[in-house]
Amino acid sequence: MLRNLGAEPVMSDLSRARLLAEAMNDCDMAIHVAQFFDLWAPQTSSFHSVNVYGAENVMNAALEARVRRVVFVSSSVTIGEQPGYWGTEHTVHRGYTITAYERSKVTAERAVLRYRSKGIEVVVVNPALVISPGDPGWMGRLFTDFITGRRRRAPDAPLGWVSVDDAARGIALAANNGQSGSRYILSGDTLSTRELMTRVTKLANRPRPGALPRPLAIGTAAMSEAAAGIMGTRPRYPVDEARFTTSGFRVDGGHASAALGLEYTPMARYLPPVVASYRSVALRMSA
Repeated sequence: MLRNLGAEPVMSDLSRARLLAEAMNDCDMAIHVAQFFDLWAPQTSSFHSVNVYGAENVMNAALEARVRRVVFVSSSVTIGEQPGYWGTEHTVHRGYTITAYERSKVTAERAVLRYRSKGIEVVVVNPALVISPGDPGWMGRLFTDFITGRRRRAPDAPLGWVSVDDAARGIALAANNGQSGSRYILSGDTLSTRELMTRVTKLANRPRPGALPRPLAIGTAAMSEAAAGIMGTRPRYPVDEARFTTSGFRVDGGHASAALGLEYTPMARYLPPVVASYRSVALRMSA
C-alpha cells in the first residue's frame, strides 16, 4: 500500500533512537503515529514505555537526523476538559487523569513539545476515538461485542468520534499547514457509547443496548479484572475502560475545519460500511 503511494517502507524500533535516526536520514518531516492504545495491559508500564519513551526516542532521532518538522499524533483524551465542559485547543488540563493510557499520552505530549526549544517544529494532532473497519484493538472489540450480542449495556457519558479517513486527512493537513507549537483536535461527532452502539446494533439488526450506570459499570469491571487475574487472561471489561466510558470527554473539532479546511464526513455515511465489515467477520467466525 505504502509503496503504491510512492513511499519506501523502512522497519525500525521505537526503543532504539539510533535506528530511528538512520531511518529518518534525508527526511524533512516525520509523522509519529505509533502508539499503544488500549484500556488495559498486563503490565501498566507498557503504556509509558511505548507512548512516552517511544515518543522521546522519535524526537531524539529527529534531532540527530536534522528533521525540520515532526507531527505528533496524540489523542483528544489528553485535552483534559473539566466535567460538563467542552475541550478546545486552548483548554488547560484538569490536573488529573482517568486511565493509564491518558497519563502516558499527556506525559508524551509535554515531552515532545519541549523539543521546539531545540529547533524542531512540532505540531500536535489530537484525534478523537477513531472508527475504522478491521480494527484489531479496543474499537474493534467494542463493535464486535455489540454486533454479536456479547454486550447488551453501554454507558451514557459523551465521547468524541472521528472516521479513520477524516483522521488521516486531518493529520495530512496539519503536517502541511499546521503551525509549530499548535494542536489540532480532530472530532466529527459526540455520542455516548450507548448512542453509538444503538446506531451500530440497528444497522446490524441486533437489539439496542440498555443503559449501564457508572456504579454498575465500575463494579462489573472490578469483578471482571479479579476473575481475569485468577485465570491469567484479559479481563472482558477492564476497570480503566469502565472509568473512561462512564466519564467520557467532549472536544470541539471545529478549529481543524476553520484553520486547516478539514471537512468531516457525516457518520450516517461512513458507519454502515464499517458495521458491515465487522458483521461479516462475526458471521464468518460463528459459521
